[in-house]
Amino acid sequence: MKFTHFGTEQNGSLEFDRYASNNNLAVQLVCDDGIPYATISTNVEGVQLASDEFIAKTYSENKGLVEQFIESGCFEDTGRVATVGYADSQPILRAVTLPVGVA
Repeated sequence: MKFTHFGTEQNGSLEFDRYASNNNLAVQLVCDDGIPYATISTNVEGVQLASDEFIAKTYSENKGLVEQFIESGCFEDTGRVATVGYADSQPILRAVTLPVGVA
């Protein structure tokens, strides 16, 4: 899938895993050459989510990334937020399609 970030167009894919501490969904953006590009999710201890939900990291170097994946239909906004340290409120998103074995 194509995405634009810092003024350049890239090709990549989303990879899903689980955080070991609480089994929440972890989302990574990886370029087609296999090099990790960005961690799309963040984990907050004490926040339990549905198996297809994650807390998006929309601040700092991730600014402008997550919105593209919502627009393309990869993620849905749940309308809920989680407080993430100094970053304040971050959206809780739902992954529309998870690979087998991650759900």
